[in-house]
Amino acid sequence: MKKYIPNLLTFSRILMTPVVIILGLTNHIWSLILVAMIIAFTDFLDGLLARKWNVVSDFGAKLDALADKVLALGLLILLILRNPMFFYVFILECLLASFNLYFYFKNKIALSLFVGKIKTWFIFISILLGFLDVLFPNYHVSISWFVYITCGLQIVTLISYIRFYFENKKKIVDAFSDYVEYYELIESFINNKEFLKRKNFPHHINESVYEHTVRVSFDCFKIGKKFHLDYKSLAIAGLLHDFYEKPWQYDKEKKPFLQMHAFTHAHNAVLNAKKIYGKKITPKIAEIMETHMFPVNLKIPKSKEAWLLTLIDKADSMDFIMHPIMLYHIFRKKEIEQEEKMTMQKIMRKVKKLRARKK
Repeated sequence: MKKYIPNLLTFSRILMTPVVIILGLTNHIWSLILVAMIIAFTDFLDGLLARKWNVVSDFGAKLDALADKVLALGLLILLILRNPMFFYVFILECLLASFNLYFYFKNKIALSLFVGKIKTWFIFISILLGFLDVLFPNYHVSISWFVYITCGLQIVTLISYIRFYFENKKKIVDAFSDYVEYYELIESFINNKEFLKRKNFPHHINESVYEHTVRVSFDCFKIGKKFHLDYKSLAIAGLLHDFYEKPWQYDKEKKPFLQMHAFTHAHNAVLNAKKIYGKKITPKIAEIMETHMFPVNLKIPKSKEAWLLTLIDKADSMDFIMHPIMLYHIFRKKEIEQEEKMTMQKIMRKVKKLRARKK
């Protein structure tokens, strides 16, 4: 249930927005404030629980943004009835929401720019001042400048969204093409039942061998393609470089130092990959896999592709080194580029659509 509670709290904010509007229209201002406080608490609580229980999701983040947008528009409707200045804020926010929805449904990426975050803060400050003016009319709360600044930020945000769209239109198409090409390249490998078992193989810290190898494989694919290397062999070698037979953490057998997992698993991965995938494991792929643990296994990479996998694997495993320092949580939860938020499920859906069109 922990997976669903934060999203249910977020969804409750959407359901309570009509209640806020009704209370405002019927002049139950203090009741409206009480409901608004409850909504604000759920906004704080859903994020807190999601992070505490480690159930942060892309869907939850999008639902949270939608809930904020629906609530803001609902409150603006109430303020328009009392102060016509908020009409412009409302119209501009509707334009921004429409453009964001269009961009998302077209590209499956939610726009999130820094200027948009500042704009959101100013909208809620303006809304707060607007309601303070309603509650305490005798104090003549000055809101004009905040409304002007908010409208200015909304216009800048809209221009930034449009500019971002046209500047990145080709990049987004290319990124999708990369994801599709990558998935079609590794499809027969990643859907094999033996490979899927790696979802239950622990890797370094709080991740599976499956997660680690897919990430390394895709990085190898992108970088290899950019520098005109054998990116197809790189993608497969990156996917299978840790394709050893069983989790080493559960092996209690005492072995000589040079026969321990770090020194032998690259060779074991090659043997196991050949056993499962046969002739799909070319000598080039085997060489890239075999040398990825250099300098631990003393087998020097002989090709640019082998060196690239060796370096990417080391870089990806840096979280293991950094974990004893309390920077681990920052490192693991760092922001990633929007295009890398694409999950394997989204890639698969896109591939299925493309295949359906071809048929």
